[in-house]
Amino acid sequence: MNFRYPVFLDVDGKRCLVTGEGYEVAFKVKNLVDCSAIVTYVNPRAEPAIEMLAETGLLRWEKRAFVASDLDGCFLVISDLEDNSEIFKLAEARGILCNCVDDPEHCRFSFGSLHRQGDLTIAISTNGWAPAVAVRLKEWLQREVGPEYGEFLAMLKAVRPAITNGIADFGVRRELWYRIVDSDFLVRIRAGESYAVEGEICKMIQDTINSI
Repeated sequence: MNFRYPVFLDVDGKRCLVTGEGYEVAFKVKNLVDCSAIVTYVNPRAEPAIEMLAETGLLRWEKRAFVASDLDGCFLVISDLEDNSEIFKLAEARGILCNCVDDPEHCRFSFGSLHRQGDLTIAISTNGWAPAVAVRLKEWLQREVGPEYGEFLAMLKAVRPAITNGIADFGVRRELWYRIVDSDFLVRIRAGESYAVEGEICKMIQDTINSI
């Protein structure tokens, strides 16, 4: 087990297969759907949350056991079967990323403990050795990194084109970004001053453009 290479995947429009029915499966299915993957769930039974996603057309549910052809065209597979060895072997042969839940011997990648606020995603991994440590770190992040971070990122996303298009010099852009990030804006957003912060960010950008 050597899950030490961190990466964030773009699964938008990618075919992803999930099979099995452990307690984590519904959560992993929902995450794939939320990330705009094309999800197929293969299992005779489904948790109510998965069944609801199928009923609303957000995934396809095949009410049967897994067969090898289910992997055709897949980018990623998540399995929680009693024996994951065969599906892992098939995925490896086809170059498909495979995660078998709580079965590190049959995984090509692992899932970190995640904390999300809007476009901010923080993933924690202990390389599988102490998940409880990752859980405690996540709980700390939930207390320290609140919704103001997601709101701040949304503001920065909105003004990024103005900075990129209006300021050609990389050094000037970098200095401006750090002035914005190192300001007290997060504290003020937390205090309910979002509108004022948006205005000050725009003024900082315009003042920088005018000074060039």
